[in-house]
Amino acid sequence: MSDRSPVDPRTPVIVGRAQVVDATPDVDHPVDAIDLMTRATVDALADAGVGPSAVETVGVVGGIHRHPNAAAAVAHGVGCRTAHTIVTTWGGDTPIAFLGELGQRIVAGELEVAVFVGGEANRTRDALRSAGREVPKRDETGVPAPEHWGTPLEMGRSDAVERGGEMPRNTYAVFDSALRAAAGETLDEARDRAAALWAGYSAVAAGNPDLKVGSLDADAIRTPTPDNRMVSWPYTKAMCANNRVDQAGALVVCSSAAADRLGVDPSRRVYLHDTIRASDTDSFLLRERIDTVPGLDAAAALVVGRWGPIDAIDHVDLYGCFPSIVHYTAAALGLTRSRPLTVTGGLGFMGAPLNFAAGQSLIAMVRALRAEPGTFGLVQGNGGHAAKHSFGIYSTEPPSSLPSVTVVDHADARVSMAASESSGAATIEGITVEYGRDGAERAVAALRLDCGGRLWANSVDPSVLAAAVSRELVGVATTVKAGEFRL
Repeated sequence: MSDRSPVDPRTPVIVGRAQVVDATPDVDHPVDAIDLMTRATVDALADAGVGPSAVETVGVVGGIHRHPNAAAAVAHGVGCRTAHTIVTTWGGDTPIAFLGELGQRIVAGELEVAVFVGGEANRTRDALRSAGREVPKRDETGVPAPEHWGTPLEMGRSDAVERGGEMPRNTYAVFDSALRAAAGETLDEARDRAAALWAGYSAVAAGNPDLKVGSLDADAIRTPTPDNRMVSWPYTKAMCANNRVDQAGALVVCSSAAADRLGVDPSRRVYLHDTIRASDTDSFLLRERIDTVPGLDAAAALVVGRWGPIDAIDHVDLYGCFPSIVHYTAAALGLTRSRPLTVTGGLGFMGAPLNFAAGQSLIAMVRALRAEPGTFGLVQGNGGHAAKHSFGIYSTEPPSSLPSVTVVDHADARVSMAASESSGAATIEGITVEYGRDGAERAVAALRLDCGGRLWANSVDPSVLAAAVSRELVGVATTVKAGEFRL
């Protein structure tokens, strides 16, 4: 740490981190999400050198775990039974946003020491079901209600979900097609771009000390095989998010005064410097153009305005669920694509518990910053259909003033959602082909009706499926009736 003025005692600082990765489920001794989160919390407290009695708040990032208060179960397992408990909303932006919230409570003097944690045991649950065994249930009697934090995540209308349009693997692939068309890329150029981007993520995952995975090159990522089947054109399985994991991670955050009082080694401290949040419409279809994300643009512009060229920031982790959002965010921030854009390896290679990928990025970022004192790191969170955005800036250097959370307001031009059964002439504004294990199953397209409004529509016509993966259909005129379109 460089010489500078004394740190404000209310400055929030991360003092402990831990990552738990179980590679192989054990159906004879199955774990659940709370087991994994408890392990991660114990390890994070040990990393900080802080005892559980010091913890005032335990927060759990919401996920598939069904416990009515997973935070209370973790607190009980760790030994801080009197801690205030919080369970957050869903959304990939939540870990960055929630850390910013904890930081603001520390700045306000409402809190001194907190743990926040996320985890899932999805692989174990799948293995138990495959073995015909019941998933063990915990005793939930007498569990106190937690504080619920965050805005609910909306993922789309039921009719849109039925047509595959509000399924993330399809939404982000449709987004990719709109970006491709706007840039004038060919289908092959867009696939090559996505594969090259993901090869960079794979290389980082292969060097991640929390994992034991090999590296895939761009050709292996791009090429469909029995183990890497096509999922949603142009995305193979290797290009898609993976939450079928047994993983958990935890961070310990406290005030600078508490860190001093608890004897935390100064070299272990990573300070919160800035948190920026924004939001967009829940569905791509409501945006003026589906190849843009106005809220993300506004948040990125504020990050650059405050922090200067982002390529000058030492470590970056862009939310890596699908290539389209990384491609877009890198452009919005002005980042060079050839530099490392992740410190974890992303959701395709690192994998992550549902809603906690950015939490694992924070955990990896703490490790990276500790290894290079004085450097800075940026972590992005992305929730829903590129609908909820968060950026955080962190460093081992303390900030010159108390950090804040900024929620960006931005112009939000909208297009109406057409009735699901609308018919008439339309234009294809984005398209993907959805694949099952036996091959192409249906096209999923975002259509703009000539009479106004958008809707999701499908085609199972073999000629349409073939055209969608061989020539540019974005911008092509079509007709739609009862949710089916034709060329």
